[in-house]
Amino acid sequence: MKDNVAIQFITDPRLDFDPVDQVELVCAGGIRWIQMRLKKMSRQEKLRYGKEIRRISRNYNSIFIVNDDVDIASELGADGVHLGLEDQDPVAARTVLGASAIIGGTCNCYDDILLRHRQQVDYIGLGPYRFTSTKKKLSPVIGLEGYKKNLQRCRQELLNISIVAIGGIVVADIAPLRGIGVAGIAVSSLIIDAPDPAARVKEIQEEFACKTIP
Repeated sequence: MKDNVAIQFITDPRLDFDPVDQVELVCAGGIRWIQMRLKKMSRQEKLRYGKEIRRISRNYNSIFIVNDDVDIASELGADGVHLGLEDQDPVAARTVLGASAIIGGTCNCYDDILLRHRQQVDYIGLGPYRFTSTKKKLSPVIGLEGYKKNLQRCRQELLNISIVAIGGIVVADIAPLRGIGVAGIAVSSLIIDAPDPAARVKEIQEEFACKTIP
């Protein structure tokens, strides 16, 4: 996974911070991977927000991924979809979105990783790193040691797949995660809840050693 897309931003609908404004802010700051996650919204709302988010993503040459919903990803012309373990089969999703689509899958343990590898996903969102209130029905927390063990086993079994850390990550976690070999990190509240979200974007990039793209 290239450094310019290694930091993935996931939208989180807030009354005081519109998802479209979130995307505009992080894209302007140099983040080039956007995942639209609007769990509780209707299909019409997802499409309405999605059209704006897709437009902003294209303006900044950013990857635009839709969480869970393959049909909406197809209708919006998204670059791909991220699927939870209880969502549509990635193989079936690829038949809808096409061979060039980016398909990501959520994992919590090595067995999940092995399943996703067999399903030929392009990357794995492994987590949660620690407790996070952003996601309901949270899987068991992995922690740094859990990532180490899973990455080591992937290397032993010659599973060549990009693993992105997700779930409750703070700035101080980025260097240790990068140090053990994760391909990227996915963040949401780390940016949204910051007193100065734009400054936080810059801080994350600097910690990850990501060069901001003008």
